[in-house]
Amino acid sequence: MEKMLAKKAIWVTWEKQRRNRELSAALGIKLFELSEIDNINNPFKKYIVGIVKTLVIMRREKPEIVICQNPSIILSFFMVAFKYLKKMTVCVDAHNAGIFPKEGHSNLLSALSKYIQKRSDLTIVTNNALKSVVEKNGGLSYVLQDRIPNIPPTNKLHLRGKMNLLFICSYSVDEPYQIVFQAAKKIDPSIFIYVTGDYKKIKRLAKIPKNVVLTGYLPDTQYFQMLNSVDIVIDLTTRENCLVCGAYESVAVGKPLILSNQKALREYFHMGVVYTENTAKKMEQAIIEALNNKDKLKNEITIMKKLRTEEWEIKKRELKNILLYLINNKMDNNRQ
Repeated sequence: MEKMLAKKAIWVTWEKQRRNRELSAALGIKLFELSEIDNINNPFKKYIVGIVKTLVIMRREKPEIVICQNPSIILSFFMVAFKYLKKMTVCVDAHNAGIFPKEGHSNLLSALSKYIQKRSDLTIVTNNALKSVVEKNGGLSYVLQDRIPNIPPTNKLHLRGKMNLLFICSYSVDEPYQIVFQAAKKIDPSIFIYVTGDYKKIKRLAKIPKNVVLTGYLPDTQYFQMLNSVDIVIDLTTRENCLVCGAYESVAVGKPLILSNQKALREYFHMGVVYTENTAKKMEQAIIEALNNKDKLKNEITIMKKLRTEEWEIKKRELKNILLYLINNKMDNNRQ
C-alpha cells in the first residue's frame, strides 16, 4: 500500500508548514515544498512563478494523484482545473483559511473556495464542522487532525520568571494577542510570559509590561528549547473551527495549555487544558488557574497524547485506503 502511494502520489505546497511535512511523511508521499513562492511579494509574479514551478514538477513526476495545500487558493484552483486535462486525482488539504478565505469577507475568494471543494476528489480537513461545510458545498471530505509531532527533548533555558508561560503567536488577525499583554499587567510580576512571532510587522504595539518578553521569530531549535522550558503554553484564536498548531506542539512536549474557548478546540484538546474567553479578565483568571493546577493538567496532557496518537494512526490508515480507492477508481474510469 505504502509503495503504491509513494510511486503514484506527490504532495505540493507553496509554503512551509509543519502539517505538510508530518502528513506527507506519514503517508509515504513525496513532498515538494516550494516555500520560496510564499516570499514573493508581487502577487502576479508569485502566482506565475508558482504555477510554472508546479508544472515542471508535474511534467517530471507524472503523478496519478496530487495532494495540495489550500491555502494557497490559487495553487488549489489550478490543480483542480488542471486535473481534467491530465485525468488525474487531486485532493486538497484545506486549512480553515482555505475553506473561509479572508474570513469569508471576499465573495470572489469564497466562490473559488466552493468551486475547489466541489471539484476536488477529496478535501482533507481538521474537524467535523469544516467537513460539514465541504459536504454542503457538494464535495467529499475526510477529517484528519495534525499528527502530534515528534519534538526532541532539549536542555532547558534559564528563564526570568518564577513561573513561565509561552504564548505562541504570529500576530495574525485571528489572534487576540492584546488580551495577553493586558492580563500580564494584572498577574504577579514574578510570572513571565514569553511571546513568539515577528512583532516588528505590527505598526502600533501597545506598551509591553515588564513581565512580557517578545522573542521575535524563533527557528525550530530555539523554539523547541522554549517549549521544553516553560510551565504552560498559550495559543489563541477567534476562529470557531480552527485547531491551532501550537496546541499539538504543546501536547508533544507534555505541557499544559490555555486555549480559546472554541468548540473545535474543546472537542479535540479535551484534557490538560484551561479554556478562556478572549478577554483580558478571563485570560488573567485562566493563567492563575493553569498555574495552580499545572501538575494535574500535565498528567492529563500525557494521557491525551497517548489517546490522540493511537487515534491518529487509525485515521491515517483509513485515509490511505481512501486515496488508493480514488486512484483505482480514476484508472478504471479512464479505461472506459
